[in-house]
Amino acid sequence: MAGRIPRHIVVLFLLLAGALLLAFAARSWLVDPSYYRFGHYRADAVPELAAPTPRYRGSAYCRTCHTDRNADWALGAHGTVQCEVCHGADSAHPENERTLIPTDTIRLCTTCHLAMPARPAAQPQIVLGQHPFPDEETPQCITCHDPHSPGDMQSDEAAPGEGGDMAGASMSAPAVTSKCAKCHGQQGEGVKKNPALAGLDPEVFTERLNEYKTGARKNKIMAKFANSLSAEDIAELAAFYHSLAAKSAQ
Repeated sequence: MAGRIPRHIVVLFLLLAGALLLAFAARSWLVDPSYYRFGHYRADAVPELAAPTPRYRGSAYCRTCHTDRNADWALGAHGTVQCEVCHGADSAHPENERTLIPTDTIRLCTTCHLAMPARPAAQPQIVLGQHPFPDEETPQCITCHDPHSPGDMQSDEAAPGEGGDMAGASMSAPAVTSKCAKCHGQQGEGVKKNPALAGLDPEVFTERLNEYKTGARKNKIMAKFANSLSAEDIAELAAFYHSLAAKSAQ
C-alpha cells in the first residue's frame, strides 16, 4: 500500500527507541542523584570527604612529646617540612605505640633530593652512586645527616687538598682530607652528629682509625675508609688535624 512505512524501518525505529530507553535507565541508575546539583561534579562528595577523622595532625601535635626534636627541626633546613611528610600519618599515634621512624632513609630522602633536571637548582640534590664518594656504596642518609636539621655537605670545590682554603692552617692538608671534610667539616670542626677531629691527640686519632681497620669499632663507612689508608696516610692526617687545634677546636 502506498505511503505505508516499510517493516524494516519500523523495526529500526523500535530498536532505536529501545536503545534510548535503555541508555536513560542506565544513566538514572549509574549517575549519582547529586551530580550537577551545584555544577559539573558530585555534590555529596564534599560532605563525605569532610566527614572522616583527619589522619594528618600537623607538626604542632608532635611538639607535645618531641620537644627536643622540635628545637632542631624548627631552626633547620627542614623547618618548613611537616613531620608527617617523612614519618607518615597515624592518627592513633602514640596510643597504639607504633613507631613512625623510617628505616630506609635512602628511599625516603631521595624522594625530594634525588637529582632531577626539573627540580629547582636551589634544592639540595644528589646522584646516587656518587654521594658521598664515587665508586662506594651509598650509606643510609642518617649516617652523615641529622634528618631534623640537615646541613649542607661540604663542597668538593672547597675541600682541603683540592685547592680549598684551610683558613691559615699551620700545615698543608693531605689530599685524602677531602674525604674527611665531607662528614667532619672543612677544618675538622664536626658536622651535626659527626665528631670534631680538630685538636684531637695524634695517638687517639691513630688508635681510633686502627680500631676501624680491625673491626673493634663498628662503622661500615669508616671501616672502608680506614682500610684504604696506609700507616703514613694515618700519621699525616693525625698530625694535620692536631695542628688545627688553635683555630678549629671548640
